[in-house]
Amino acid sequence: MAGNHFKNGDGERPAVPPCSNGTGNADVPSGSSQNGAGNRTSPGETAMFAALYEQSQKAKQAGRVGRQAFPGGAGSAASSAGVRPAPTGGANVAGSTGPANNAHRAHNAGPVNSANPANSASSAGDAGLTGNLGTIYTGASETGTFARLNDDGAEFKGSGSKEDYYDFGLNYGGDSSTSPTSNGLVRHRHRKGERKKRRVAAVVAVIVAVVLVAFGVSGFMLFNSAKTVKSQAKETVEIVGGLKDKVTSGDFSTLPDDAKKIDELCSSMKKETSSPVWTMASFIPVYGGDINAARTMVDALSDVSSGALVPMADNLAQATPGKLFQDGTINVSALQAVADSLSDSSKAFKSANKKVQGIGDTHIAQVTELVDKAKDGFATLDGVVDAAEKIAPVLPQMLGANGQTRHYLVLAMSNVEIRACGGFPGSRGVMSVTDGKLELGDFVKVDMMKEPLSPLPITDEEANLFTTGWGLTGFNTLGYTMGDVTMTPDYPRAAQLASDMQKAIVGDDIDGVFAVDPVFLQYMLGIVGGTQLPDGTVVDGSNAAKVLLHDIYWNYPVEEQDAIFAAVAGSAFNKIVDELGSSDITKIAGAIEKGASEGRILMYSRNDDEEKAAKALGISGALQNDASEAPILGVFVNNYSYSKMDWFLDKRVTIDSSVENADGSTTYRVTTTLKNTMTPQEKAEMPGYFQGHNGISQDIDDEVLRLYLYAPAGGSISGIKTSGSGSIEMNEATHDGLKVAWGGVHMLLGQDIKVEYTVTTSKDSGHKALKVRTTPTAQTFEQDK
Repeated sequence: MAGNHFKNGDGERPAVPPCSNGTGNADVPSGSSQNGAGNRTSPGETAMFAALYEQSQKAKQAGRVGRQAFPGGAGSAASSAGVRPAPTGGANVAGSTGPANNAHRAHNAGPVNSANPANSASSAGDAGLTGNLGTIYTGASETGTFARLNDDGAEFKGSGSKEDYYDFGLNYGGDSSTSPTSNGLVRHRHRKGERKKRRVAAVVAVIVAVVLVAFGVSGFMLFNSAKTVKSQAKETVEIVGGLKDKVTSGDFSTLPDDAKKIDELCSSMKKETSSPVWTMASFIPVYGGDINAARTMVDALSDVSSGALVPMADNLAQATPGKLFQDGTINVSALQAVADSLSDSSKAFKSANKKVQGIGDTHIAQVTELVDKAKDGFATLDGVVDAAEKIAPVLPQMLGANGQTRHYLVLAMSNVEIRACGGFPGSRGVMSVTDGKLELGDFVKVDMMKEPLSPLPITDEEANLFTTGWGLTGFNTLGYTMGDVTMTPDYPRAAQLASDMQKAIVGDDIDGVFAVDPVFLQYMLGIVGGTQLPDGTVVDGSNAAKVLLHDIYWNYPVEEQDAIFAAVAGSAFNKIVDELGSSDITKIAGAIEKGASEGRILMYSRNDDEEKAAKALGISGALQNDASEAPILGVFVNNYSYSKMDWFLDKRVTIDSSVENADGSTTYRVTTTLKNTMTPQEKAEMPGYFQGHNGISQDIDDEVLRLYLYAPAGGSISGIKTSGSGSIEMNEATHDGLKVAWGGVHMLLGQDIKVEYTVTTSKDSGHKALKVRTTPTAQTFEQDK
């Protein structure tokens, strides 16, 4: 029932007290005259008072008591005369004219609009009041049919429904036309706008309910959709796993069917995650990011399956069946098909990788873990695709396709006797390949250009930087021994010297030169499995570098050390060749990529196209002479103590700050640090072969080095500041058009050197980011060591 109901019966709330309009008797029964002095309140005023009371109760409930004035005023003269109370609101302000308004103000705290004629004129016949509360009437018949007048004066016949009335329980006084009802009902019209507000509230409530129901239904639908996607993803992973096995084993015939099934599953998953239910879920606070991450990964997988996997499977189906690697033989046809397919699908792979790498923060642990794996996987795949795109055109000829034979010199470098390109080539071997068939000769010690052979000629710049001073004046080691060819940081030059020496000493015609260090061998042995030393010591992915760079020299007689190093290096290479066919090709690609980025695997070819491919792959080790390309800072080290002490060398390069200049160049502040980490106990136990043998060494633990800082092409190095407990004297030079700052270093155990300097790039580089190429060391030390 609308309104408040104030009963006047036993056990009920007291009735609203009548407002006396004179000195009349408050107990005059219903039906008696109520008008005039001394009579009870008129029906109109009683209705108004009751309505005002009801409004005040509602105002109290809303916390607005005392903050707003009510229209009209109980007990005012204007009210008793039937004057309409002025509506509240912005327009309901006190006016300066109108006598009725002024008279009313004496009894009413609420403002009255004097501009309204109703404020100064009575309504007809005390029938009721019109205003903010509408038109209120009392005194209808006992039958429950109640009458009121609309604002225009027309009679309105009520339905008699109790919900249309306010039941105040008042004993109304009557006149000739009125009498109380049986239950004391008073007809009233709802306040202006009240029904509309209630309708709006009802609509809002319905909308909220619909949204809640929709979210409930959507949540259920999302749950079922997610289960479907999870099931399809699981099936996809299983097929992909089988696909990898088939590629490795050479079973290419069913690859197209598998690829199409994967594509169908990925398309279905993409359709599911593109539905409105997933879109709506992506707007959920906080966890919407996880939904978007899942959608992005599915989208990327769908792109790869349709744009790369299907065409790749079709290409492989046309290749010669057989394992990619088996019994020392590379399936050139299949490997070429893989390389070509990866190259052709480069756009799809790169687009997918970009999407995955762009996934933002996630909050659900399982989703975060999955995103991290996806980012790593796609980044690795992107690297493989990039490599395939560059190597595919020259791969067949490098593998001796069509019956040709290629000969490659392989240098096994030792980082404990450090050289600018990596390390002293402690042993070497020749690998031949014909139609993919690999044959690796024995690894032997490096040799020298002994009489009657003459040292190979070198340039004045090379002599100044690598062979002059410290008792070496006039002694051309760079062109004399294969062990020193890697002193130049320009690997193509080092490889040419080595291949020319191999030709002069042995008579081999060399097509290319590979150089690897024990750390890279350890990466590879971690994938293909381990090998053994002659005494049974296992050399594998956990210890190869330590065994080859430390333990051999500490645990075996000097006369056996070089032979053991050569034997283990050869055994490791053979192990890699033999096990490639049964190894995870993606892991092998990852190991090669890591070794290349660290400068631990280098390649040179006499063929110009192949050399360009090596440079594109980042394994050429060539000095950068083009000022328009990305600038490269070179930080290189050579050992001049003739020792194996570089096991203890800690070298670091950090770019501290950068400023872009108006001319297109960029200025960087860079710090390079060197430290001899040897301990007193290690010095005391150090074998003689490990110790320094240069006559200028201050002690057996003296790290005698040369540090080289190569400026980027077209750039410079300036503002050099040195410090530390060791000693260094800096000099200036040039090499192949590059500016070089270099210095001789002495560091006893525990001593260090710090060199701070400014690198300015060429204005032609266009603010491209500075890259650093540096000599790989035997160990990677913790930051606090």
